[in-house]
Amino acid sequence: MEPKDWAGIHLKIGPAYVYSLTMMLGMLAAILTVYYFWRREKYSFEQLAILVFIALPTAIIGARFVFVIQQLIEYKGWNDGPWYNMFAVWRGGLSIHGGVITATICCILYVVFSKNPKKIDLKKAFSIILPAVLIGQAIGRWGNFANHEVYGGIMEPSSLAFKILPPMIRQHMFIDGHYRLPLFLYESCANLIGYILLVWVLNKWNWLRPGTTGALYILYYGIIRFGMEPLRAGSYTIYKVISALYIFVGLVLLILFEFVIKLNYNVYKIPNFKNKSLANVFYFIVYEPKNTAKKLSAKEIAQLKEIKKDDEKKLNVGA
Repeated sequence: MEPKDWAGIHLKIGPAYVYSLTMMLGMLAAILTVYYFWRREKYSFEQLAILVFIALPTAIIGARFVFVIQQLIEYKGWNDGPWYNMFAVWRGGLSIHGGVITATICCILYVVFSKNPKKIDLKKAFSIILPAVLIGQAIGRWGNFANHEVYGGIMEPSSLAFKILPPMIRQHMFIDGHYRLPLFLYESCANLIGYILLVWVLNKWNWLRPGTTGALYILYYGIIRFGMEPLRAGSYTIYKVISALYIFVGLVLLILFEFVIKLNYNVYKIPNFKNKSLANVFYFIVYEPKNTAKKLSAKEIAQLKEIKKDDEKKLNVGA
């Protein structure tokens, strides 16, 4: 008996499309991640709320706009039913590239031109917000699974991928008469790995200069999409071009933030363990803007004094 063909089927939970639910869940996960680091920098919740209010609608508008442009270019016109289906985002068809680019530009404009006396450090915001998007993308790709899209070429039953896939995923990959490679799953896993490394390793310990992990997000996602796009059934040239631009822009920003732009901060290295061997590996770096009156906590000041004493002892021994 031939398995069910899932082509064109959009899964629903009651009246709600699973695609829309995964988009909302992904956005919520990204916002909560940003909130954690936002509080650590002692930025106001009000400013974060404004940025979220700016980012969410502009991301959806930009994502849908680029998708519609892609469809018009590839098919020389709209080919998915009546013209008003261009606005039916719940049917699928959101360009991650378009969403990230549009929301990033709008948020940068707010940060730059905001007259709030408690100014947000743009480079820090860049590092806090962009890498957090990866968890939203990792979750959002399961919306593509629910809509049975973002898949690769034919997957033979004798292949390793077919054998190791869970039955539920394998069954839903039977599309247009063939089992398909689950590219949505591969990208979701790659996004999750990037999220853990950029957010909960590099950002958690502040090992890189402000702005650098934001640049790494652009570079990392550009590499992922540039590598996967040719494998996709119905690959689109526009996404290959945008992914290549991501790689170029990410590399340029990485060099600028980490090596070129003057580091206008007071830098403190705070160990997280009393053991010296562990303290040399596990430490947190504080980047305090030189032109602000931001104060360190009493615990941080005490730790800095201990570090200073240790450094003075080493210098005396060396002398």
